Amino acid sequence: MDVSTRTSTPSHVADYPVVRLLGEGNNGRYYLARPPARLGLPDEYVTVKVFTGTHSEQAYERGVRELRAFAQVSSPYLVRVYDAVLEDSFLYAMEWCPLGSLATPARPLARPEVLRAVADAGLALHALHEAGLTHGDVTPANVLVTETGGKLSDLGLSRVLAPGVTMTGMAGAASVEYVDPAILQGQRPSRGSEVFALGATLHRALTGVGLYGELPANEPLLAIRRVLAAEPVLGPGMSAEEAAVVQACLAPLGQRPGTTAEVSELVRRMVG
Repeated sequence: MDVSTRTSTPSHVADYPVVRLLGEGNNGRYYLARPPARLGLPDEYVTVKVFTGTHSEQAYERGVRELRAFAQVSSPYLVRVYDAVLEDSFLYAMEWCPLGSLATPARPLARPEVLRAVADAGLALHALHEAGLTHGDVTPANVLVTETGGKLSDLGLSRVLAPGVTMTGMAGAASVEYVDPAILQGQRPSRGSEVFALGATLHRALTGVGLYGELPANEPLLAIRRVLAAEPVLGPGMSAEEAAVVQACLAPLGQRPGTTAEVSELVRRMVG
């Protein structure tokens, strides 16, 4: 979630009093807000994601079904989803993590904190996969940092692992770096494609640079063409062990670790 000061912040979104804008991500804005009394939550704050554009009742119903499916997955490494509302745009409320994300942490992170957050995101992904679901937008912005590790956030672009599902509603150029090139070539999302995304996320979080350099902002089609025409290149600053894990995640399909839980274990071993 990249913080933006250019966008005016409303006093409320639906019946959520807004405290401040947290940032902007794929297809929406994130606000720090206070939960309405109707939810009966003990949390002082929640994160509210408001999707860009207007949405129909049918889109709202699809979104609610998707969020319910995720809420039913039992994992301490997935953010808790509390509510969904349709008021022109679709929005949902989820747990707030005050330490921010790997993309925009609230304070500088020690290397073990980065590794633990990625390892926990791998376990969250594995829980989704075991339930027959996929996240579909694994990036540093969607790996939230906690005092003990991390949680996987932003479920709005997730896809169900089922025949015929394609990568639609392509994320912005900033997320193309984390998309398995096989998906860009028309293959279905899979465990393997999420292994790639987790490896790309680990790489960016550890090196601060992209696998394909800095892709053109706000031009997803140009970014896709660049990714498909190039091979990923590892940036400096990783240990040999870290580089080996990233390289394994980026290997051709069929040669990667079989599950994100396996990646999580490899990353956790590096913490010591």
